Amino acid sequence: MRLIRSAVSVGSFTALSRLGGFVREWLQAHFIGASIISDALNYAISFPSFFRRIFAEGAFNASFVPLFSSTLAGDGVQEARRFAESVLSLLAGVLIILVAGVVLFADQIMPFFLPGLDAQQERMLLTVEFTRITFPFLFFISLTAFFSGMLNSIERFIAAASSPAVGNLVIIGTLVLCADFGMNPGKALSIGVLGCGIVQFLWVFVPSQATGVRLSFRLPRLTPKVRLFFTRLVPAALGASVFQINLIMDMMLSSFLPKGCYSYLKYADRFSQLPLSIIGTAISTALLPMLAWQWRKGEIAHAMESQNRALEFALFFALPATVGLIFLAPDLISSFYAHGKFKPCDITPTATTLMALSAGLPAYILVKVFSTSFFSHGDTKTPVILAMISVALNFVINISLIWSLHQIGLALSTCLASWINALMLGFILWRRKLLVLDEKFRKFLPRILITTIVLSLYLVYLNPYFLAYLKSFDMWNWLALILSILSMGIVYLGVSYLMGTFTWARIKQHMADN
Repeated sequence: MRLIRSAVSVGSFTALSRLGGFVREWLQAHFIGASIISDALNYAISFPSFFRRIFAEGAFNASFVPLFSSTLAGDGVQEARRFAESVLSLLAGVLIILVAGVVLFADQIMPFFLPGLDAQQERMLLTVEFTRITFPFLFFISLTAFFSGMLNSIERFIAAASSPAVGNLVIIGTLVLCADFGMNPGKALSIGVLGCGIVQFLWVFVPSQATGVRLSFRLPRLTPKVRLFFTRLVPAALGASVFQINLIMDMMLSSFLPKGCYSYLKYADRFSQLPLSIIGTAISTALLPMLAWQWRKGEIAHAMESQNRALEFALFFALPATVGLIFLAPDLISSFYAHGKFKPCDITPTATTLMALSAGLPAYILVKVFSTSFFSHGDTKTPVILAMISVALNFVINISLIWSLHQIGLALSTCLASWINALMLGFILWRRKLLVLDEKFRKFLPRILITTIVLSLYLVYLNPYFLAYLKSFDMWNWLALILSILSMGIVYLGVSYLMGTFTWARIKQHMADN
């Protein structure tokens, strides 16, 4: 169906972006390692990222895309343009005030969010310096999300999906050239993050202006449609804020941990984010405008079909990614990060953190898919309430685990809270009859679980011998690991074929038009 083709298109470009992110992380590990500088950088990058997820990702898109799509379909281009221009002007005004305030008062704001750094003056000074450079990234990336949402609404996914890959190239280039310009790697990466935001904005702004819905900045008008947008945005933003409060609490608690712990968490997070971004973001990006359109047109059967196939698509890729990251974590970290200033002693804490994060991968993706179903109905309140429950549980688990397990405790609490959130979202959708699992999915689920169990047994009992055999040829570790991952893929697809979850007929069916 069109959903799968769109998701594959978005996922392909997202994968390219994440590969660029891996190169960036490789360079950061090589030049900076897990140190005071890397901790400060990660804090300075994480801080605008918290606001980004409120202004530039789920909350904004969940409120804007369905309204823009329905306005375009029902009221025409001119009305859609007026609505979008009012939203754009209001968004830009709020962002300018926020960014200016943080840049000017970073030295007073950051000690509040990172109280544990008060006794570590050098880390605090570096964090403030880097934050003043990175925080304006929020303005450009939020406008990028706005124009990306507009392009996605008219099913032009390529520019929006490819913009992060282009942005990563800017960061990579800045890091590679930092020595030539006499910059230290920490400051170079901060400048690269800002440059990334500017380039991503231009990458989607130019093609959006070439569409039939060309926008300009003007005084906003509080039309009924704009009021409805904010009526939906406020609870969605609160929901995103609740989740971001959770991450901010993680960051605050991590400031009390020994140096390097927050860096271990962020290095591990890069690996766990790869399948999450490729699968979860791709599906939710393609699913939201499609479901909004189908529910508006009363195409209930098609909407249920879209949700079921989206769940199949998500689980088919999320489950093998989960077991692969868990069982291959030490080899992944040692092969990818162990060079330059990233020391051998940093491998084990990073790998165990990755294992803990990866256990929640299916839950992270299911939360995205289920939340999209609520958003397509204009219901942004229910995910907020469930997110608040999840955050409260996460905080309790954090306090229980962090002092003994350090950053691993933070990762485990995120994993457990996400599973609880996903189960609550799915249960309520089911109770409201907004999610009905069809016969195809009921047959698919036990088969994909059996396939995943077989893959796990292979990774535990056979893959270590295969990996050791490859290394016996004096092969580079990373090349042996790639071949090992390929063998894992062959086993998974082979068993999937035997179980009937991966066949050419099924692929053609999924890729066909409705």
